[in-house]
Amino acid sequence: MGVTTERLEGSLVQLDIEVDQERLDGAMSKAVNRISQQVRIPGFRPGKAPRNIVERHVGSGAILQEALDKLVPDIYQEAVEAESIEVIDQPEIELTSTEPLIVRATVPVRPEVDLGDYESIRAPKPEVEVTDEEREGALTELRRRFAVLEPVDRAIEWGDTVRADVKVDIEGEDAPHEESDAEFALREDGMVLLPGFSEALIGRERGGPQEFESTLPEEDLPENLAGKQASYVVTIHEVKQEILPDVDDEFAVSLDDGFETLDALKERIDSDLNAQKESAIRDDYHNEIVDLLVAGATVDFPEVMVERDIDRLIDVESNHASHTEEGLQQWLDATGQTIDAVRERLRGAAESNVRRALVLGELASEAEIEVDDDRVTEEIDTLVRGMSGGEDAPEEQMTAVRGLVDTPEGRASISNRLLTQLTLEHLEGIATQAEDEGGDEAVRGRRRGRRRRSGGDPEAGAEAPETSADDSVSEPGSADGEPSNDP
Repeated sequence: MGVTTERLEGSLVQLDIEVDQERLDGAMSKAVNRISQQVRIPGFRPGKAPRNIVERHVGSGAILQEALDKLVPDIYQEAVEAESIEVIDQPEIELTSTEPLIVRATVPVRPEVDLGDYESIRAPKPEVEVTDEEREGALTELRRRFAVLEPVDRAIEWGDTVRADVKVDIEGEDAPHEESDAEFALREDGMVLLPGFSEALIGRERGGPQEFESTLPEEDLPENLAGKQASYVVTIHEVKQEILPDVDDEFAVSLDDGFETLDALKERIDSDLNAQKESAIRDDYHNEIVDLLVAGATVDFPEVMVERDIDRLIDVESNHASHTEEGLQQWLDATGQTIDAVRERLRGAAESNVRRALVLGELASEAEIEVDDDRVTEEIDTLVRGMSGGEDAPEEQMTAVRGLVDTPEGRASISNRLLTQLTLEHLEGIATQAEDEGGDEAVRGRRRGRRRRSGGDPEAGAEAPETSADDSVSEPGSADGEPSNDP
């Protein structure tokens, strides 16, 4: 058997496998025997008809097809092993010649990732700054939890709570949406029902029915609503004014959260706001530096990895309805979509997910970042305590929670998340250092050279880390497990 290989674009390898005539003859003879056992040929007992009779009865093409059905998987497997091809999915097989017999297998293989001069990435991390307006807003929201609603006899203003019967009819919809005795607060930065509805209520007084219309915006709405005309019928039963508690030490103590003074409450609010903004800034910053890493990298990966991530995105978007064909079709019908349109819509995001996961996986390998089993156990212990209610939770409750979390799948997910975190921290360390920093480590990083990876290095046992929490990127290279080499 002779094998020639050619690397194709899209992380594919083409193998042309020429089969020796002697081996083909043996496969044909075995095929004749199998067919003669299965097909009734007049005048012959099963398995006793000679080859020329069998060939005349079923045709030479059927015999060749039977021979190839058994022969091709064997020769493909031998060729892959002989050429040390790292296969990640099933091949496409075609017969390019019968004399001699040449089988062509086109197979997706582990991607190639070259990070380029990633040590030169520089991007200052934004500073966290909490404004007085944000502090006041947080304090106001806290006061609203303890506000008293007092009925008033006046026109509706922002901040009021309204009790009303509402009917809305959307252009093109079969039936109107109706709510009786609904109660809702009107906030300038919030939205009730549909865009424009809250604004239309400001200045109106009790009574009704009151009718008005608005045109829904084209942006940020589903296709069946965007730009449509909305007709409202509203009967306002009650308008309530929000009375907020005074901002003083007594209010702080009343929260029963250990505050003795208003200043202590404000310190906690400031600390919480800092933590929230730090988290948001960190996520945005990590996305920025990963984008820089991707921009400087050269990545070649097979299309099958994109298709796998599209499957994952559909699973998330459909709330796991895609686990069955029936569930997927019901979701598509309910949302008015076709599977082809959904896959095309998600393709760009999936390609980005795969590219980002691969470069982060390569960076983890370049930097030799690993997560040991003890670190995963520590994380599980923390999760168990948090989900059980703390250190004082009953032992049987903690044991039950641990059984849900401490599984092979759970440990793998936690390990991958920790690997992501450590890799992003490493990239952050590179991006935030001064221009003249880096030293020998930077040189070593640039000299590591080109590697072939599909998210995880099978020898190192590491998976490609996810990007940030906002991206929610799964490990596209091994999400479905390592496939067999059988076609």
